[in-house]
Amino acid sequence: MRLAVISDIHSNYESLERVFARIDQDGVDAVLNLGDIVGYNASPNECLELLQSRVVWSLAGNHDLALLELERAEFFNIIAYQAIIYARRQVKAKHLPFLQSLPLLWEGEGFLACHGTPTSVDSYVTYHFQGKRVFNYLRRHSAVRLCFFGHTHKRALWCRDVRGKVALLDITSEKINLTPENLYLINPGSVGQPRDGNPEASYAIFDFRDFSVEFKNVPYDIESAQRRILEAGLPEFLAERLAQGK
Repeated sequence: MRLAVISDIHSNYESLERVFARIDQDGVDAVLNLGDIVGYNASPNECLELLQSRVVWSLAGNHDLALLELERAEFFNIIAYQAIIYARRQVKAKHLPFLQSLPLLWEGEGFLACHGTPTSVDSYVTYHFQGKRVFNYLRRHSAVRLCFFGHTHKRALWCRDVRGKVALLDITSEKINLTPENLYLINPGSVGQPRDGNPEASYAIFDFRDFSVEFKNVPYDIESAQRRILEAGLPEFLAERLAQGK
């Protein structure tokens, strides 16, 4: 199976549309969405409609949950909070059952998928000790070798080898062949608000046939997404950061 993995769409329709157009050319068998469909950008309804028009395995992210339960956004920074208020006002009632149905954890054959970590939608995997904590969780699930996660908006490939050594591996533009005996944590980056210095939309393809992963970037109409943000009255910073990839 070839699995396309996307995450952190954040109401950016321009980027999501281009990512799906590229995925359709990739010859994948399934698409996995790791959550945060809404927030930050100005097109929540368009993104929700596009997702529901396709066969996509989708999870809930912390921004999706905050749209449904505003008290969850009390710990957001002020800009993220304002964007959630905007999304709550914009999202059509017909989309709420879909958002309410999203699970926090997805378990496939040999892999887990989550937004933050398998135990918390709000937690990050950024530092070494956080990666080790998730690997310890995976070790209690002997059939699972992989965990796909998002939330950080940055691509990442963590490895725990058979000796127990945990390391953050380099990511290249080429297909990366992995070792089936090791454990891996894979973050595809963000579709709608990349923060790894590259403003292009980011996603990944995992091929279970040869146990490999390929990280991909897709250019999209950033100026159009920026105009939508400004016309919606959202903070200008949200438009500026799209062009910076930060």
